[in-house]
Amino acid sequence: MKNHYINRMNVLHNEINIQIAKKFEGKLDNELTTKQVLILELIKSGVTSTKDLADKLNVSTSAVSQLLNKLEDKYYIERFINPNNRREIVLILADKANQYFNDIAFLKDEINRDIYGKLSLEELKQLTEILEKLQVITLAD
Repeated sequence: MKNHYINRMNVLHNEINIQIAKKFEGKLDNELTTKQVLILELIKSGVTSTKDLADKLNVSTSAVSQLLNKLEDKYYIERFINPNNRREIVLILADKANQYFNDIAFLKDEINRDIYGKLSLEELKQLTEILEKLQVITLAD
């Protein structure tokens, strides 16, 4: 009986994600890969060296360098030599990356209004409590 609900929940979760993606896919820049987005997120959070990025992503520094080259070619990042340590390259987000994050924030607001905004306050509380419980379960393992 429990397996029936778990399977149904997984199907619903996947279907909801697909419908959200279909509804909003045209409103977002699709030229970035998942790893490129992860790198931008890490740079945004303060990780600015190739070695640190490689460690966080569990990939080689050469793989990160290739991703950084593509991001630089697409004008998402800029690289500078650290004036205090000339052997170190500092990475910063370029205007295009900042615009990407602004677009993401706007899109999240739109999703919240158009989808989650249609739930009652009680439903939102229940959903939040369930998600928090699932988070605790996943962190415990």
